[in-house]
Amino acid sequence: MDRMTAEPPPKPSPSDAPAPSASFRTVLAGRHFRRFFFSRAVSLAGDAVVPTALALTLTERGATAGWLGAMLAAALLPKVAFLAFGGIAADRFAKLPLMAASSLVCGAAQLATALVLTTGGGLLWWALGCQTAYGVASAVGYPATFGYLPHCVDPPRLGAANALLSAWTGAAALLGPAATAVLAALGDPALALALDGASFLLAACLLAGLPRGGPAGHVGGGIDALREGWRALRLLPWLLRMTVVDSLILLLVTAPFIVLGPGLVQHVAPGGWALLMLLFAAGELLGSLASGRVPLRRPILAAVLGLPMLGLPPLLLAMGAGLWPLCLAQVLAGASIGAYGVLVNTAVQRETPPAQLARVGAISSVGSFAFLPLGYVLAPLLAGLVGPEPLLWGAAAWTAVSVLVLLADADLRSFRYGTEGGGTPGGGQVTGGDR
Repeated sequence: MDRMTAEPPPKPSPSDAPAPSASFRTVLAGRHFRRFFFSRAVSLAGDAVVPTALALTLTERGATAGWLGAMLAAALLPKVAFLAFGGIAADRFAKLPLMAASSLVCGAAQLATALVLTTGGGLLWWALGCQTAYGVASAVGYPATFGYLPHCVDPPRLGAANALLSAWTGAAALLGPAATAVLAALGDPALALALDGASFLLAACLLAGLPRGGPAGHVGGGIDALREGWRALRLLPWLLRMTVVDSLILLLVTAPFIVLGPGLVQHVAPGGWALLMLLFAAGELLGSLASGRVPLRRPILAAVLGLPMLGLPPLLLAMGAGLWPLCLAQVLAGASIGAYGVLVNTAVQRETPPAQLARVGAISSVGSFAFLPLGYVLAPLLAGLVGPEPLLWGAAAWTAVSVLVLLADADLRSFRYGTEGGGTPGGGQVTGGDR
């Protein structure tokens, strides 16, 4: 604790002040961000229908659960494999054409998947190939999208902009299953996949006329570019530690809960799992909006302090709690994830030099999600050996350990905007007349 003196306390420096915030209306008033937001909103709404649409479509056609797992893995694994190279491309070339090309390929892949599944017969392998193409295109598009935001939003508005995007992600997760159910009742759940494909094509059209988001400097290719991105990531030591911890949380907490939860909740309340997923999405929406409006002196510390909520759902499920405590826990867990994503993404975008932003985001995402497919496979295998409850107890315990590990990082606890040695406060430059 600082010693008390007779002198008045000094005025806080800009880096000590809470991060400035902007109203959502102000952010949406910017023409460039408004177009970018609507493009993302359309594609996110389409993507929200995919898991439910694939499950219903394959079930109706008598496909095994293995096919559903294969379809989901076919879309996920290419993202993990190619995301870092997508980051190189996004830092090396203009981001807008990459985003548009990614949307067009994703749209074509989803339309082809819908056509194949509607046709039926022995064409599931073709649908698997379409989902693989979708995953590769997504790996190219995501880093460009992450790195593009500072090109259409002033640095002080990045928090509110990230909050709007994250909040819409939660809202889309609420609407997606409902929209799929309506389309299934009207005809064929594969229509939802066609809707996703059309949403990507519309998203690409909405990008027309926006700033190209050109590279901020010369970026090499291949391994040297990855090494440069890795060095930039290491200049944010708190992000490096968070990436490692995130990957283990997804492996040891998220995967067991997602895989084992439906069967256990079914014994508590039939149909309760769908309700829990909806409440998580609602919490994510609320947490995203709140974190984008509240100025925080230490945003990364605030993000970490919300993470213990992630351990509540597996803990309550292991204890055999009823549905309503689980519902509350899911809202709190969703809110913590919504706030976490907004606060961390905003900090990375503000503190990373523009020429390296897409690679830093891509490498961090690869590190975070690399073990999630493994978790999906290991959780049921281990549950068959020891039962699901020990895994859920372990998930809750690991959440607590993860938070303690992060709080032990002095760089994380002391982080304020503009204080990182390798960062550039307000790292992105706004292009065009959208100031």
